[in-house]
Amino acid sequence: MLPIKLPFLNKKKSDQTEKIAKIEELSVFDKIKELIAPPGAEFNTDYFQIGNIYGRSLLILEYPSFLFSGWLERLINLDESFNLSLYFSPLETKSSLKKLEKQLASVMAQISERESAHKVRSPELEAAYQNIEQLRDLLVQAQEKMLEVGLYITIFANDKKELDIKTQKVLKILESELFIPKTIMFQQKDAFFTTLPLAMDLIKTNYPLNSSTAATSFPFISSELVSESGIFFGVNLQNAGFVILDRFTYENPHMVILARSGAGKSYTTKLEVMRNLMMGTDVFILDPENEYQNIAELYGGSFIPVSLKSEYGFNPFDLPKVLENEDPLDIYKEHVADLISFCQLIIGEKLSAEQLAILDQAINQTYASFNILPDRDFSQAKAFPTLNDLERILRSITGGDEIAAKFYPFTQGNFSGFVNRQTTVELNKRIMVFGIKDLPEILRPIGMFVILSYVMNRIRRELKKRLVIIDEAWWVMRQDFAAEFLLNAIKRGRKYNLALTTITQDVEDFLSSPFGRPVITNSAIAFLMKQSPATIDLCGSIFVLSEGEKQFLLQAERGEGLLVIGTKKIPVYVLASYAEDQIIRTRPEQLIALKKAKESFQK
Repeated sequence: MLPIKLPFLNKKKSDQTEKIAKIEELSVFDKIKELIAPPGAEFNTDYFQIGNIYGRSLLILEYPSFLFSGWLERLINLDESFNLSLYFSPLETKSSLKKLEKQLASVMAQISERESAHKVRSPELEAAYQNIEQLRDLLVQAQEKMLEVGLYITIFANDKKELDIKTQKVLKILESELFIPKTIMFQQKDAFFTTLPLAMDLIKTNYPLNSSTAATSFPFISSELVSESGIFFGVNLQNAGFVILDRFTYENPHMVILARSGAGKSYTTKLEVMRNLMMGTDVFILDPENEYQNIAELYGGSFIPVSLKSEYGFNPFDLPKVLENEDPLDIYKEHVADLISFCQLIIGEKLSAEQLAILDQAINQTYASFNILPDRDFSQAKAFPTLNDLERILRSITGGDEIAAKFYPFTQGNFSGFVNRQTTVELNKRIMVFGIKDLPEILRPIGMFVILSYVMNRIRRELKKRLVIIDEAWWVMRQDFAAEFLLNAIKRGRKYNLALTTITQDVEDFLSSPFGRPVITNSAIAFLMKQSPATIDLCGSIFVLSEGEKQFLLQAERGEGLLVIGTKKIPVYVLASYAEDQIIRTRPEQLIALKKAKESFQK
C-alpha cells in the first residue's frame, strides 16, 4: 500500500519542531546567563556585595578653588581595583550668566556690608568678585563654557574590612587635594550602575565648572619631551609625538638601559651613537661582544681589539692631566685610590688594613722612583711606572712579598703583558670601540676597569661633549672594586662634560649589587625595555611603576620601552630610518641576508 501524504499534517510537525528548537535555543542562553551572572547581589546603606566581592561608591561633593592639570593622575595610578566615571553636562550660557549675576550681587552686598560696618577688607570676597567678573567676561566672549561635572568612584575589595581600609585611603588622597568626597548613602545600587560603562548618571550630584577648569579633570596626561637641542630618540606612544632628548640639559647626563635579551637595547644604543656623532659628540664604547665594530669603521673611527695577544696596551699607572684650578695633590690621591682598587681587583680579594698600608706606601715609592711626586705637576712626565715596577718595590718592603706574589699571573704568568706595559692607544678619533670579546671571561671586569680608567684620564685633557657606553655592564658589577670605580666615574663624569650609558640584560644581578642602585640613582635618565616576570617587581619598586606600566614592560615589543626622567615616564618606540636600519643590522636574520647579498654580488 502506498503511504498517504497529508501536507497539513507535515506543516504542523514542522511548526512543532521549530518551537522545540526555539525553546532549546532559549534554554542555552538562559544557561549562559546563569553561568556568567553572580550568585546574588545585596545593596546596603553605604556598601554592597555582589557574589564574593564587596564594593562602595563615593562622589565628589565640592571642588577646591584652584585645579591643576593632572590632579586626577594620583588617583588613577592608585594600585587598587575601582571604577571611576566622569560626567560632563553642558549648561546654557544665558542661564549661567544669570546665576553668576546673582552670585556677583551677593558678593558685592557682603563687601558693602563690611565697609559700612567699618570692618577690615576680606581678601576672599575680593578674590571671588574678581573671579566672577572674569568668568562673566569669558562667557560673553565665548572663550569659556559652563559645565556640570559629576565624578563617582566605586571601590572593590574581597571583604568588608579591606573595603573600609581602601575607602579611607581614597578619601585621604582626595581630602589632601582639598576636595570634599562623600560616601553615597541609600543609593549604592544607582551609584554602582553610574560607574559602569553605560553612560547613565543616576545620582546626578554635579558641580558647576567652567570648561578650562573641567578640562583639568582629564586623567590621562601625556608627558612631552622635546628639547630645543638634542637627538631624535623615538616616538611617544601616548600621542605619536617626537621625543627629542638632550641628555646634557639635565642635572646629570647619565643613562641606564635595562632590558632582557632580544628587547632591542643594542639597536637603541647604536641609533643613539650614530645620532650623537651627527651632533658633534665623541663616542667611546666598551664592547664585550664586538657588536659595534662596523659602526666604528663606517664613521671613520677606530676599533681596538683588547686581548692577551693584542698589540694595544693600557697602563693603569698613567696619571691624568692636571687642569687649571686643580690641585695636583688631590688628583694624585684620587688616582692612587683607583690604583688600590685595581690591585685588589686583580688579586681577587679585599686586602687587610695592614696590607693596604703596605700597598699605599709601595705605590708612592714606585711613582717617586720615576721622579713623580704628588705635590708637583706630573703632566709633563715622559714615562710612568708599570705593574712590574710596583712588584719590585713591594718585594723591597717588609711584608710586601705576600702581596707581590699575588701579582705573578699579571707580571710573569699567563696574563702578563695585559696590564703590564706602557699605554699604546690615543683617543684621536671621534668614535672608538674597545672590543673585549677575545678576553677570557675572568679578565673582562679587569679589562673594562682599565679601559674606563684610561678613558677617564684622557678626556680631562680637553673639555667637550663625550659619550661613554658600557655594554653588558653586569660584567663590571660582578666585582665590587670595579663596580665602585664605575660609580665614581659616573659621579665625576658631569664635571668633565661626560655622559655615561650603562647597559645590562642581567637586571637582577645588576640591581642586587650593592652598587647597582647607586648607579641608577646617580643617572638622571633610565630607559626600561621589555622585562621578564622575574625582574618586573624589582624594577617596579626601584622606579615606582604602576601596574599598567609593569604590564607595558612585560608585553613590550622589540624597540618599545619606558623612558624615565624624574617623575616623567614616557612610553617610547625607538624608530630608525631605512638607512640607519641597514647600517645597524643587529638581528641574525638581517646578518644572514646581508651575507647572502654579498655572496650573490661577488658571483
